[in-house]
Amino acid sequence: MATPTPTSPERIVRFTVDMPESLHQRLTQAAAKVKRKKAAVVRMALEQALKDLDDDAVVG
Repeated sequence: MATPTPTSPERIVRFTVDMPESLHQRLTQAAAKVKRKKAAVVRMALEQALKDLDDDAVVG
């Protein structure tokens, strides 16, 4: 596992996800489009999805 560096605010953990091949292909295409690694796109998507869930919990 990655060890934190002095500039790293928190420890990084590894998480494995099984997904349909079609979703993986879409992820690959999205990452290429924004010129980022797939892991970065997944982190961005998770951050947004969790924010949306928090927002829904406050409204609902």
